[in-house]
Amino acid sequence: MRPDPPDEAIPSPDPQPLPPIEPKRWRCCHCGGTGLDSYAETCLHCEGLGFC
Repeated sequence: MRPDPPDEAIPSPDPQPLPPIEPKRWRCCHCGGTGLDSYAETCLHCEGLGFC
């Protein structure tokens, strides 16, 4: 025979904050991640950031 279920609900633990997720960044295929083109100008594809 099973015992009767408890009359009160069992409280759940407080939710824990999740760690921040870093965005995936892909190295720029035009400048190779340097942010500069072959003329030492800002890469127009990634705007000088080095990643897309």
